[in-house]
Amino acid sequence: MSAYERRPGDDGSSPGLQHQAERIGRRMTESAQQVWLAGLGALARAQNEGSRLFDSLVKEGEAAEERSREESTRGESLRDTVENTLGQARERAAGTWDRVEKNFEDRVHRVLRRMDIPSRSDIEALNERLDALNRRLTKAESRAAHAASPPHED
Repeated sequence: MSAYERRPGDDGSSPGLQHQAERIGRRMTESAQQVWLAGLGALARAQNEGSRLFDSLVKEGEAAEERSREESTRGESLRDTVENTLGQARERAAGTWDRVEKNFEDRVHRVLRRMDIPSRSDIEALNERLDALNRRLTKAESRAAHAASPPHED
């Protein structure tokens, strides 16, 4: 059979395999885009919820301030309570932000793992192994060169 008579796939490449590879590539791109969009959505939700919580606390603070004016002997303790509530809200908001950030990082990490992309620690470990092998090779070459050199006669 001549080169002109070959059927698709006889040379080891198949249009079906190429199509399948393109489909997989598109799916991986779509998956990465979805992870990105999910992370942005989570960020937007955290910002919206944080704003609503803050607004709610402002309203509660206004009511507490009004009560403290009416009951002047309890004004300071009520202010302390409001300050504690605000501190707790800040801590919760910071905790929410940290969780959103961690979830986003975890999702990106999982997508990269599915795509068989090595992590920074994988590359650093590989670099350390290469450095160790280079040191051993340099020592071996040095010993071989020293052993192969003829003794000097003066």
